[in-house]
This record gives sequence, structure tokens and C-alpha cells, in this order.
Amino acid sequence: MTTPPETEPEQRYLRALGHTVDNRVASLQRRYLANTSESRALLAQLRHAVTKAPGADPAVWEITVGNLPGTTPTSDDPTRAERAPHTALTLYATHQQSRTEPMHAAGVGLGTAVRRLGLASGAEEAVRRRFDAAATATSFAETVHHLRGLVTQLRSARIGLDYGRLADDLDQLQQPGGPDKVRLRWARQYYRTQQSTSTSESSTTAEEAR
Repeated sequence: MTTPPETEPEQRYLRALGHTVDNRVASLQRRYLANTSESRALLAQLRHAVTKAPGADPAVWEITVGNLPGTTPTSDDPTRAERAPHTALTLYATHQQSRTEPMHAAGVGLGTAVRRLGLASGAEEAVRRRFDAAATATSFAETVHHLRGLVTQLRSARIGLDYGRLADDLDQLQQPGGPDKVRLRWARQYYRTQQSTSTSESSTTAEEAR
């Protein structure tokens, strides 16, 4: 398996919701990597809740729906500001499972991570098809379904992802006009990595030719 060249982390523009998720994931990750029994149990509970609706599992209420910014329920259905962090946190727990290195990687957007995955796996076309399916999904549930598949692959390849940014992306996907903005952001990340990788490879070839 080829390890793709690393690019510099992108500048982060986290909204309030993204900051909240970033802080929660970073804290959980520190405790998990320190091998605390409490954090291992919480990750297991979060993984168990990955296919459940926000609020469905009392074991993870505090971390997934407690004290979230921008949450003003108008019905008994989950709000977009509840769905996004619930999804990001449960996906992180899936990503970190059995890994001794941090899978929450600040500054690594979804497009960047997927590009690295394609290069590392040697199955770039298949990875790209799943990424495209996530980007063009017509429902939030469909998007999450494809993201779970990508996250499982990222875990196998030991490639990290910024879960604060993902939470903001998932929140914006549910807003009017949001999907097009998120798709453009993911495309820029994907092709920024591709361009950086191509430049790195060209530089290496030039050095070897000297």
C-alpha cells in the first residue's frame, strides 16, 4: 500500500457548532489514546449509536445533544444542529476504533482525506465513486450511509479526518442552498490535494533526473 504525500493542513474556519464538536472529539481522543476505560466505553456507546437518531440512545445524550449551539427545537424531530454533531461524533468513534494513532486530524477536510485514501488504496476510482455518491445524495440519511463506508475505509488506511469541519459541513448540507456550497468545498479540498501531490511527484522526478 502506497502512502500518499502529506499536504499542509488547510486553514480551518469552524463555526460555533464545529468548534463544539472539535472540542468534544479532541477531548475524547486524548482520553482514548491515554487508554482510559471511561473513554473506551464511551466510544463503544457512540459506535452503537451510529445508525440511531439523535437522542435515541440515552448513553450518549450528554456528548451528542447536550448544550449544542444553534439548537432551537420547534418539534419533536431532531434539528439539523442535532443531526450534524450526532453524526460526526458517532462517525469519529467508528473511525478511531482499535486505532492507536489519532483519527481526528485538524485541518484535514473530507475531500483531502478521500484523495489520500484513493492514492493509498490503489483503488482511486472506487473510492471516488463512493465520494461522489456521498456528495450527490438527495437525503441526509443517504449522505450518512455513504460517509460511514468512507470512514471505515479511512480507518483501515489510517488516514485522519477533521470532525469539527465535518460537523459544519453536515450542518450546512441541511440548509437551503447548502449542498452546493459543501460540494464546492469538498471539490476544492480534493483537487487541492491532487494538485499538491502532482507537484510533489514532479519535483521528486526532477530531483532524480539531476
